Amino acid sequence: MILNGRVPDRPPHFELEFQLGKEMFGLEVEAVQEKNYGSETDRQDALLKLHIELQLRLVEELGYASAYFSYDHGLKGITEVKKAIGDKALVRVHDWDGVFYMPSGDSMVDFAVRMFEHPEQLQAEARRKCDEAKERIRRQVDAGADFFVLCYDFGFNTGPFISPGHFGEFVVPYLTEIVGTVHDLDRKALLHSDGDINKLLDQIHTTGVDGYQSVDPQGHMDIRAVRERFPDWILMGNVHCGMLQDVNEQRIRESVRYCMTYGGIGNRYIFSTSNCIFQGMPPESYRIMLDEYHRILV
Repeated sequence: MILNGRVPDRPPHFELEFQLGKEMFGLEVEAVQEKNYGSETDRQDALLKLHIELQLRLVEELGYASAYFSYDHGLKGITEVKKAIGDKALVRVHDWDGVFYMPSGDSMVDFAVRMFEHPEQLQAEARRKCDEAKERIRRQVDAGADFFVLCYDFGFNTGPFISPGHFGEFVVPYLTEIVGTVHDLDRKALLHSDGDINKLLDQIHTTGVDGYQSVDPQGHMDIRAVRERFPDWILMGNVHCGMLQDVNEQRIRESVRYCMTYGGIGNRYIFSTSNCIFQGMPPESYRIMLDEYHRILV
């Protein structure tokens, strides 16, 4: 498997999230949510069962190399997904809160003020977030997690959310600790970030994180350039998510070919979009994307 350092003959495929369960498989979350149950526990069990069915369909019908668990179900979700998937695919966990990443719009100014006027407060908060993430990761490995995706968006489409200097001060030490914890547990970690993070990539690479997901073309990230800079990294993504909003077969196929060429075959690459298969995407766009991927593999 690519996570063990091998270069597979066929780059594996999975998506960070898949939100077309209803459109492609007839799995309706709303119908399950709105049904009457004897208790909230019964409702959550039904939702977990639906989530597991979706993961199985993705693995068995679309060839996904990895399944993920829903945070709504906590550690039980990891265990149950792992039990259902067995050795058909790896089970990944997404972490959302281990380090500072792009604040919401209503807290952006406050974050900037604290960074300059009260850096000691931010450092204390960063330490708390990091320690909680490390403990969370330990429990998740015990529950069955095979690897992690650290979902920390560091970039706008025009550049990082903070300067490289501040990134090195408030993010890098803590991200390094989290990656170290993952490695101590004999697991691997990919970083997910949208946006333009070109100015941060060298620092991110020094944390020891095993790979980088998104490689966001809308944020001016080019998988060819990233591959040249970091040939050892697992790269995942770069198929332009924005163009999948429209069914433009030629552009979709061109994007797939570019990613597979430079990502790609003969390299440590996981084929995917630059973000996820999002709700509202025409299923036909994703089917074209997968068709070109399989054509290249023949």
